[in-house]
Amino acid sequence: MDSVAVVERFGLGADVRLWLEEAERLPEPVRALEVPVGAEAERVLDLFALEAADRAEVEALWPGSGSEPGRWPPELWHLVECMYRRLCADADLALGEWQDWPSLVGAEDARVRAASLWAFAARVPAQFEAHAELGVDPAVTAATLADVGVQVARSRRMFGRLGVETASWVAAQFRGRLYWVGGLQLEPGLLTDQGGVEWYAEQEAARLGPGMGRGDLALRLHIPSGGLDPASVDDALGRARGFARSHLGFDPVVATCTSWLLDPQWEEVLGEGSNIVGFQRRFTLVGRGQPGESDVFRFVFGMPVVDVAAAGRRTRLERAVVERLESGGAWQVRTGWLRLPG
Repeated sequence: MDSVAVVERFGLGADVRLWLEEAERLPEPVRALEVPVGAEAERVLDLFALEAADRAEVEALWPGSGSEPGRWPPELWHLVECMYRRLCADADLALGEWQDWPSLVGAEDARVRAASLWAFAARVPAQFEAHAELGVDPAVTAATLADVGVQVARSRRMFGRLGVETASWVAAQFRGRLYWVGGLQLEPGLLTDQGGVEWYAEQEAARLGPGMGRGDLALRLHIPSGGLDPASVDDALGRARGFARSHLGFDPVVATCTSWLLDPQWEEVLGEGSNIVGFQRRFTLVGRGQPGESDVFRFVFGMPVVDVAAAGRRTRLERAVVERLESGGAWQVRTGWLRLPG
């Protein structure tokens, strides 16, 4: 079995074939692929916190379920094995490096669209073991794994069917890049320019003091869906530095956040009392920002493309997005930073 057979069987693109070919060249995992079944599968699905519709469909597709969709062809197993091999090989990926995954949301076979879920499920025991070696509370591991359900739900909202469009993001947590602590997700990272993340030039950064220079270790903050309650944010920020010291092996003095939610234009339309505005005011902005319309449409409207004509106008937030774009304005992704307490 090889990548060509997988691509031909499921009608996938050349980009997927190249990704699979690279995965095929990776070392054999020490722990062989073993998709959980029975009670263990139920436990993993509980940890993933899938919404009811997603869970029901995933259970029906589970290998060995006895249903017709559950009878897996060898090409599907090869796809999952390549994903699992990628997960295992990337467990020690250097900080600052990123690994893309195919989203597969266009595949007609639901098992292919959700293939990464079974690779993630097989990796759950190793995830708990890796976190335990770092002294991370199992409750934090469980909370972090619950983001799988968030991402699956987001895929369904955007594309109308089961999938894991953000498999790259989910895979990051399996290499120790994401920890859901309180009301925020924490990611160990470097103070540098990377993707949409921005930081000061070397001399300007050096003037900010120790721990603020380009290339220094820091925490990146990510905002879960429905987050930004001030008390939960306070709790997460109060725990963040101690968490990194105790479990990640470094003592960050600063945390950054790169998000469409930090666009200062939100203050104009949302005003006082908004959790978004309150969250913004915690940060000092850095850099010039990046185009943010794509992120806004993903997270506000659940749309994978920017389509002003199709966007809803039910809430103040939705109306603000559309009206600014219709008037010739734009939205940005901005990076901000704050000093961590403790």
